[in-house]
Amino acid sequence: MTLNDLACHLGQHNLDQHLSTPFTGISQDSREVKSGDVFVVIPCDQAEAYAKDAIKTGAVALIAEADFAKTMQAKIKIPIIVVASARRALSQAAVFCFPHQPGVMVAVTGTNGKTSVVTFVRQIWEKLGYAAASFGTLGVDLPPHIQLKGTLAPTKLTTPDALHLHQRLNTFAASEITHCAIEASSHGLEQYRMHSVKLEAAGFTNLSQDHLDYHANMDAYFEAKARLFLEVLPFNKTAVINVASSYFSALKAMVLGRGQTILTYGIDHQADLMAHNIRLKANQIDFDLTFGNDIWTDLSLNMVGAFQVENILCAMGLVHATGTPMPLIVDTLPSLCSAPGRMERVGKTPQGGSIFIDYAHTPDALKRALLALRKHVVQDGRLKVVFGCGGNRDVGKRAIMGEVAQDLADDIYITDDNPRHEDPAFIRAQILVACPKAHEVADRRQAIQAAIQNMRTHDILLIAGKGHERGQVIGDQILPFDDKIEVQLILKKGIAA
Repeated sequence: MTLNDLACHLGQHNLDQHLSTPFTGISQDSREVKSGDVFVVIPCDQAEAYAKDAIKTGAVALIAEADFAKTMQAKIKIPIIVVASARRALSQAAVFCFPHQPGVMVAVTGTNGKTSVVTFVRQIWEKLGYAAASFGTLGVDLPPHIQLKGTLAPTKLTTPDALHLHQRLNTFAASEITHCAIEASSHGLEQYRMHSVKLEAAGFTNLSQDHLDYHANMDAYFEAKARLFLEVLPFNKTAVINVASSYFSALKAMVLGRGQTILTYGIDHQADLMAHNIRLKANQIDFDLTFGNDIWTDLSLNMVGAFQVENILCAMGLVHATGTPMPLIVDTLPSLCSAPGRMERVGKTPQGGSIFIDYAHTPDALKRALLALRKHVVQDGRLKVVFGCGGNRDVGKRAIMGEVAQDLADDIYITDDNPRHEDPAFIRAQILVACPKAHEVADRRQAIQAAIQNMRTHDILLIAGKGHERGQVIGDQILPFDDKIEVQLILKKGIAA
């Protein structure tokens, strides 16, 4: 591969220096540059320093935007490939270096439900006999029999940066994985991480307040999500959209303007794929399903929470949009399992109370989780909840989450949840303003123990916010902490007896 090949791929045809110079790879992190790499200069205050570090390490060219190139051209001796957007060019360069992808790919965006949807999509594909993968907040999920031909770089991002994402897809394809479901975060979409991914279908679950520390307002948040359909999903593919979302009409207009096909889904809303007559049992959901002229009755899911039906519908729509007949998809439903940390039942007290963990860390997710569990509370049972809010994140949602708990739970424990560099007491105080009946227990382990103590036979406890996470972020440290393990240890000690 030469610089000229790369420049042409990026739409730059007049690179007049070192046209035949070969390069060995792409990097966006000056600390990871190897001799022979091309360094992509992402705009930031330290961009010049990072570029100089990359050159010292052996970068043979830079990819940069015009303003930076104009400033640096006289200061360096290596060529600069000038682009309109460095982030978009990174995505294009990544797919140039890692060109292979699984043949069938879908992505889903939305505030809540992304992880569950991609998990269900992967499970359905596996039941149908495909070699399928999914990745997002939980990391990478692969069939147990797959031996990867290459290594996957670790990432803490829901949607990996473009370079690691395409490297991952290239490895999947080389390992004969044919199907892949991806979580598309608003950050990832705004930063062009998903661009150049070849999708067959894309899903939209819902939109509620989150990440307003990053996005200016809800409109900007929606616009970032909508880029999955306006810029990533090809015009002749299918958008699977929740009709119950308050943003449905706006997204529908955008999608139709692109010429994409729409497959709608919803619960008790008129939609292409509609669930109705939902019946909740102890650890099971029964419902009826309509798709076009086809009707299925008495379908069962081995999980709790009516909102999981919405996630299932989205997953079914995505799988159908990639070519699988709906009856075959329906046949897989009884074997599906909840994603780890998503309304996961993790214990039962000696008296019979049930304990669930869930990743709910937004007002809407907490509301949906509590409303879902309330329908499973019987006789004299109480609905209890333990939760907190993360530090250095959207502060506006704290009081809203407190209000949700105040309205929907019987017994509330406000505790710490990844306070990071903020004062944990201040975070708790912001929640408690709207949640006066709550108990304040700073230590999360003690809060869980206090909530489990004296649970009655029909009580249900939700421990919200962390779900699958295995650490508590305090300052710059990540201390080991797993809600599921803590529950199991407390029950083992007989604290609820």
